[in-house]
Amino acid sequence: MKILRLGFVGLCFLLIPFQQLFAQSNDALWQSPEQYQARCDEAINQTKLLVEDLKKLHDYKKLSLLNSYQQTFLQVDALEGWSSLLFNVHEDEKIRNVAQACEQKISKFKSDFFLDPDIFKVFQKIKDLETSPHDADQQAQRVYDLLIREFKRNGVQQSQEVRKRLSVINEEITQLSQDYLKNINQDRREITLNVKDLQGLTEDFIKPRTDAQTKKVKISTDYTDYFPVMQYASKREVRKQLYQLFMQRGYPQNKPVLEKLLKLRHEYAKTLGYDNWAQYHAEDKMAQKDQTIEQFINHLNDITKSVAQKEKQLLLTYLQKDEAQANTLEVWDRLYYTNLVQKDLFKFDPQQVRDYFEYNAVKNGIFDLYAELFGLEFVSVQNPVVWHPQVEQYEVKVGGKLLGKFYLDMHPRANKYKHAAMFPLQTGIKGGQIPIATLVCNFPEPKKGVKMEHKEVVTFFHEFGHLIHQLLAQQSTWLRLSGISVEWDFVEAPSQILEEWAFDETVLNRFARNSKNEQMPKELLQQLKASSEFAKALGISVQLFYAAYSFYLHHEEPTFDLLAKNKELYEKYAPFPFDDQSFFFANFGHLVGYSSGYYTYQWSLVIAKDLFTRFQKEGLMNLSTAREYAEKILAPGSMKSAGDLVKDFLGRPYQLDAYQKWLTNGQTQTQEENLKPNVPKTNTPVEPQAPIVPMPK
Repeated sequence: MKILRLGFVGLCFLLIPFQQLFAQSNDALWQSPEQYQARCDEAINQTKLLVEDLKKLHDYKKLSLLNSYQQTFLQVDALEGWSSLLFNVHEDEKIRNVAQACEQKISKFKSDFFLDPDIFKVFQKIKDLETSPHDADQQAQRVYDLLIREFKRNGVQQSQEVRKRLSVINEEITQLSQDYLKNINQDRREITLNVKDLQGLTEDFIKPRTDAQTKKVKISTDYTDYFPVMQYASKREVRKQLYQLFMQRGYPQNKPVLEKLLKLRHEYAKTLGYDNWAQYHAEDKMAQKDQTIEQFINHLNDITKSVAQKEKQLLLTYLQKDEAQANTLEVWDRLYYTNLVQKDLFKFDPQQVRDYFEYNAVKNGIFDLYAELFGLEFVSVQNPVVWHPQVEQYEVKVGGKLLGKFYLDMHPRANKYKHAAMFPLQTGIKGGQIPIATLVCNFPEPKKGVKMEHKEVVTFFHEFGHLIHQLLAQQSTWLRLSGISVEWDFVEAPSQILEEWAFDETVLNRFARNSKNEQMPKELLQQLKASSEFAKALGISVQLFYAAYSFYLHHEEPTFDLLAKNKELYEKYAPFPFDDQSFFFANFGHLVGYSSGYYTYQWSLVIAKDLFTRFQKEGLMNLSTAREYAEKILAPGSMKSAGDLVKDFLGRPYQLDAYQKWLTNGQTQTQEENLKPNVPKTNTPVEPQAPIVPMPK
């Protein structure tokens, strides 16, 4: 999962819209490059005028200044959100180029704003609010404190020469980040195969990809092709070929891009007095210190390594049934042999489950579920003006009143963002503008007859969790405290917790139907849930490799050779042998949006597992608990720190116990019964005496 944001390196504001320019005619934005350019220039010019007015402010009262600041940033926030989205999804290269250029201009404006000593002086001169129990006063003080921190973190107190250099670095980082993503989005590769090369794949997968005349099958590096082949293709060489092609996306063009990006980030951090970018990046997160992140990653790696090795050994025994001389499990073997073990030990076939997950049924099921849990109504907008025929638009209402809007752009196409992400377009504020967002995914198109894997259903639940967070977080009147503007290592928790509903029998029975309109049999559902626990440690090991990779690329001066560093980190943290034809650094998109912070996923999961303990006790469909969760976790945005939000809901500080239990108690009875004495047991409980690294509250 991912929430995409680019550009200005120090600022933690999210991509939110310019209401005055865009609320009236969004359609013109993406239908005409000229109109888009005019709107961008108009917004930037208006913003600059407001900045000059702010500098002349003589009413040195906190509320007056913060209101002026808010009005200034409202001018570009929608523009930034739409620009980020359209740069990543629009088919027209001219529109993408204008969006890219506009995003660069906004990034420069933000950089210049927080580097302007005259603006900072105005902030320093204002009188503090008197200590007050009133919530409005506390919110204003929090906004003020956060902004002062941003000014300082962005170098406003540095000399003019240094500030000028920091501004240039910001501009270059924005450009390089866009180039990196563009090189991935536009790099769609294909292999041509014979039908017999794809044994294990179903006809509904092969037929749409087969040329009627040559009878050859074209398989691309799109997710909708890549993952089915990796999971079901029995021919090992085919899996290897596609894996290497997939891992070569963005190469070689992204090698110099990333090298320069790493150097600029390091220079930026060093200029501000930090040892490295990872240290700088950690400061405003829950983790606070790079040492805490490093300890967290390495400790989790240590306690999962031995269990993951046993799981790998079991997969290797299955590989050796096909290739007796094989002595190593490669990365392109993982999904295929995991699937075989699931079939053998759990009598579970993921392709059998696919029949129950038609895209539109899943979508409507998720709508109905979240509507019930959070008291919402989802209304389809008929004949919407959108940027592609695939896109749908919806309104969200509560008690008949409009709460927000969102778009769904859910299927793959050329030059489109390749992963899954929620793009915030407009952040809702109490008594003001409504929130708007877009969900961008790459699920199979229903019209092609291919249904969804359950893991894709889980992804839908996850990403829609981000969307709900964005839509509900409008309790504050302050833009800075609204939307998903929480600490970035908490931001995944509200989406990860909602994955749990994708495994619940009551929930799945609401919408999961096969072609005969039958519900999923209880036995099949039990097999699905049990098999999902298999190779958990191996999956965590892969995630920890990603976390270590993003962290250590940013934790030292980037004088290293990127190819050599790629191999070094792979051999130290990845659970599979290094492949010299794979260039992970060239297509790891999180290196842009999350930089050194991929650890966020496991850190947030610790909190998500803890939050879920209330639902485990009180029921997944307990509406009182769900509404309290929405009220105390989602709606406040960042009115409080993430730790305080969790404490409000749980009645205590967050703990590691639930994550530890999930991590160590994953072994199922089915596995115990089926694993033979001479085969290493999988999901062996991790040593309970080994504590996970404490996390700062």
